Amino acid sequence: MENLIVIEGKEKYQYKDIKSLIENFINKNYFDMSKEERKIELEKKTIANTMQNNIKIVKLEKTGDFDENAFILYDEFSYILSMAKFNKIILLERTDANIFGRYINKENIKDNYIIINKFANEIMKKYLKNN
Repeated sequence: MENLIVIEGKEKYQYKDIKSLIENFINKNYFDMSKEERKIELEKKTIANTMQNNIKIVKLEKTGDFDENAFILYDEFSYILSMAKFNKIILLERTDANIFGRYINKENIKDNYIIINKFANEIMKKYLKNN
């Protein structure tokens, strides 16, 4: 069992960690890019994924409060969470993986996987507060 599962349309992808998810989902050369190139790549992906649904995009330069009804563009982690929040993807994480799930209370979760989409705003708040 992989730690992360992404369902996009009828396709299902499995990843062992956040790095492999980012490389396969955003860009295979993402971690070889400069900081500026990463920023541009995320902006292009964000525009492509929000333009049809008229979703507001908020670019954060530093963490803090955010608009829960907007697509948050801070880094790759916030990009993935925003994709889940707006149901562009379904993101599942193994309960014991603690990648996105470390930001939520899992004591009442009995399943092997957590549907991250349900907790996206809660995770985003805690992530942005701590980074």
